[in-house]
Amino acid sequence: MNDGADDALVRNRRRDRAVRIDRREPGDARGADPLPDYDRAVHVGVILPNYGEHASPAGVRAVAEAAEESGFDSVWTTEHIIVGPEGVDPYGRVLDPLCTLSWLAGITERIGLGTSIVLVPLHHPIHLAKEAATLQELSGGRLRLGIGMGWHEDEFGFMGVQFRGRGRRADEALRLMKALWAGERSFHGEHWSFEDATFAPLPSAPPEIWVGGASDRAVRRARELGDVWHPSRGASLQRLRAVRARFPELRVVPRIVLRPGQDLGERLDELRDAGCEGAVVTFGLEPERAVVALRANAAKR
Repeated sequence: MNDGADDALVRNRRRDRAVRIDRREPGDARGADPLPDYDRAVHVGVILPNYGEHASPAGVRAVAEAAEESGFDSVWTTEHIIVGPEGVDPYGRVLDPLCTLSWLAGITERIGLGTSIVLVPLHHPIHLAKEAATLQELSGGRLRLGIGMGWHEDEFGFMGVQFRGRGRRADEALRLMKALWAGERSFHGEHWSFEDATFAPLPSAPPEIWVGGASDRAVRRARELGDVWHPSRGASLQRLRAVRARFPELRVVPRIVLRPGQDLGERLDELRDAGCEGAVVTFGLEPERAVVALRANAAKR
């Protein structure tokens, strides 16, 4: 890396320490201070091309490194495990999200690492809690665990998991994971229970849970079990504004697609005016074009 890039990375690190997505003082990961207002988007993340026909290690690395060097706050992976005809485009080829982030944790230095999203009902929650806690430790506390319920019924059938009731199971899974991260040795639920159990590592700062979905149930889940509401499909500006008006304490960072010709700064201004703290942005699934687009929009974040 050249001297100019080194200087830019130092400036980016300073920005990351000074303005945090959780709006807490640096070094106080679990504080509960009142949330101040900002005059710009606080957090801007980048969706990685870990899915689609162009998904490759080289492409994922190129976008992640460009995002870090350009001062973006985080990079995000997407999950589908096995899909039927309805999901092939673009989810026929998907690099596992947590494996990909674990690899990136050793390549990157400061940038946040997130899942947008992991399909919680398709995972055993104890195993998912272990994977997340390990990645949180290996990455130095950079993980944000974005979660969702899933929409592709074929995927559940292939995995031998019941599609109906997935939301209730996921709620219990989230409670179980949070109990494990907090060091609790017993848990009693409808689907999973344990007594006098030992689980480690315990993350010094548990990964934030970003709850996907645009429904009222997703908003309720974000308020009760999550840290951030992270909607994508079906979340119009009107919907975002209405939810924030009803629940002003709710932190909102949606996932958006930046179409060719759209201005990132304008999109972020619209989201900020609707009460959002920022956005997680898809610049495109072709890595070369995504790198060009995110570099062109870096100053507008």
